Amino acid sequence: MLDLNEIEILQVALAHEERARAFYVRMADRNDDSTARDLFLFLSREEEGHIRRLTSRYGIPEFEKTWEEKSLPYLIDLDRLAWEEGVGTQYTTGPEAVRRGLGIARKAESHAIAFYAEAGKVVEDPSTKTLLAELEEEERNHLAKIEGYLADLPPAPR
Repeated sequence: MLDLNEIEILQVALAHEERARAFYVRMADRNDDSTARDLFLFLSREEEGHIRRLTSRYGIPEFEKTWEEKSLPYLIDLDRLAWEEGVGTQYTTGPEAVRRGLGIARKAESHAIAFYAEAGKVVEDPSTKTLLAELEEEERNHLAKIEGYLADLPPAPR
């Protein structure tokens, strides 16, 4: 159960979307594979759209760093995951970097799906419930795109 009010839920959602957007932009910038770069750019643009939709609710400002500290228990640390997976250090380019970056993206999208599903149970405002359900569905579509791309990659070296 989320111990957050509706505004805090929207703030956590914004923090998550901003983290995901920034991660996808970084991944697009470091990928030589045009298909992978296009996928990461698509995902970053989708997150930008989510940010715009979330900021329009209640006039919440786009993103404030101070929210992160309070929101940390509800956020996934994409930078830590990237470091643990060697993305940007050991695996900077090539299919393995793409595979690992998309693995992190899969975790981010799965986390967002779970958050929006749980948040939708907590909020009372019908329009916010609808927005959260729409975002959850869009994150499911992102996850399906990521899964499809991962399925098309050559097998990982052993």
